[in-house]
Amino acid sequence: MFMKKLTLFIITTFMISTAAAVTLNDLFESQQTGDVALIDLSGTITPSAGGFSAGMTPESVRQLTQSAEDRNVDAIVYEINSGGGAVVASKDVRRTIEDVSVPTVCRIRDVGASGAYLFSLGCDSIVADSASMTGSIGVTSSYLEFSELMDEVGVNYVNVSVGENKEVASPYQEPTEEEKEILQEKAELIGDEFLNDVVDARNLTRSQEQEVGTAEVFLGSEAQELGLVDELGGRQTAISEAENVTDLELSPVTVSNQQEFNLLSLFFSSLQLNENSPLKAVL
Repeated sequence: MFMKKLTLFIITTFMISTAAAVTLNDLFESQQTGDVALIDLSGTITPSAGGFSAGMTPESVRQLTQSAEDRNVDAIVYEINSGGGAVVASKDVRRTIEDVSVPTVCRIRDVGASGAYLFSLGCDSIVADSASMTGSIGVTSSYLEFSELMDEVGVNYVNVSVGENKEVASPYQEPTEEEKEILQEKAELIGDEFLNDVVDARNLTRSQEQEVGTAEVFLGSEAQELGLVDELGGRQTAISEAENVTDLELSPVTVSNQQEFNLLSLFFSSLQLNENSPLKAVL
């Protein structure tokens, strides 16, 4: 009789202990959750906001990122829809992303090209839709020149300047061959720096470097084969990438004050790049 009671006591104690362990384990697992901030980065990249611009600026990205960090999120997903923009502004956005203390994922939606791809290099991981447009690893430098029109309407351009190359890229006179060479050299220097950044950040092979160095725009599926992106997919794939790094089940939190991207905003944002100089170099 005593042995039966002892056996029953041991079994009961074991069951209670097991149940308690399971309950504590479930409680522990339920605490392994967190938040991931979703930040929308759409439109042309410009140095500063103003006029009709509905694009992104380094300051707006800093503000959005700071807002996410103030919420103590465990990761950030930057959702990109941009064809690029101003060179230095693109580099500043990348610096902001690189300074984030939590894991970051850049998700390329419809377009993540040129300067937008440059700043995506600041993320720990890059996800793109298979049909997205990315790459365009090159630079363009252009301006409007009005000299023939001025001749037709009888307008003379009077230039008083010091320095033989001070008026390079003036829209009021036709550039000489030497001036064109100067502009081409500047563009090539910026383009080489861009390509080298990509090669270093993505550990590209010589063959991959030669292919992406043509400044071609690639589909997301092609970009993955070339080593430009890590995974193919959408928002959930990007969140899963962040979960893999944090070992947390993440709940999305939207942090965005960006205006909607459209062709009109792209047009006016491009015009804004000409405010301080007739010549613009964009990625």
